[in-house]
Amino acid sequence: MSTIKKGPALTNHINTMPILIPLPIETKGRGPFLAIWIWFRSTRNWIFESDWDFYCPNIDKTIVIPKGFIFDGASVPKRLRGYLSPVGLLLVPGIVHDFGYRYDYLWVRRKDGCVEKWSQNMGRHFWDDVFFKVGNYVNGVFIINFLAWVALILGGWFAWRGNRKKNSPELKPEYKPQNDNET
Repeated sequence: MSTIKKGPALTNHINTMPILIPLPIETKGRGPFLAIWIWFRSTRNWIFESDWDFYCPNIDKTIVIPKGFIFDGASVPKRLRGYLSPVGLLLVPGIVHDFGYRYDYLWVRRKDGCVEKWSQNMGRHFWDDVFFKVGNYVNGVFIINFLAWVALILGGWFAWRGNRKKNSPELKPEYKPQNDNET
């Protein structure tokens, strides 16, 4: 049985899995060959239904991924997905990493419930290291985390460059008072 760990900075905070909504893969009405091609070439995207707080002792921060963030899970090549799902073992480190790659910072929640940007403009290798640290905390499978980290070192530049070109609009989490007297 797994235990739920509490972050030291937040008294009423526990780690839970995020609430994600799968987005459709747009194959309908495309004709059979184009639909198969789209299905073959695409990856399912997921959107956060609400803000998600995640305390990671390996970096001693409560990371907050905002409502509305869209991501595609860990970038596992399709030929390997029978062994390692993009939303399986690497889901949580993939979420944190994807947000870091998209914006080059993370939101973190302070003790008072406010959020602030953390590690802004640190670059892709920093976020690759965060992926490795979060993975080791969450799933504890060092070899999988190490191999995924090496894959990021070798091939992450492509996703990093793509995210720099996107210039995605900023998403900001909500303030959450950490004390019942605060409203």
